Amino acid sequence: MAATQTPTTPTQTFEAGYEQYKQFSEQVMDAARKAGVQSVDAYQKGVERALEMERKLAVATKQEWLKGMIDSHADMTHELTSAYTSAVRSLLS
Repeated sequence: MAATQTPTTPTQTFEAGYEQYKQFSEQVMDAARKAGVQSVDAYQKGVERALEMERKLAVATKQEWLKGMIDSHADMTHELTSAYTSAVRSLLS
């Protein structure tokens, strides 16, 4: 004989569905945070690679004023990128 199931009330059904929704929502948020952190990491690495090439260009130039300008630009970009990525990481954690 088949086991009889106890009838569930609409409230119990709603609560069970809501719990499933909450768990799924938390999983989606965790995955989004991880993807966000990976995106920020990739962005920062890309900027750092570009700045590395820019600094190599500054070393290769013979004009002091141009070298100074390139170095200043690279320093400013590095500072802005660091501030931006730090702010985004704090929001994602």
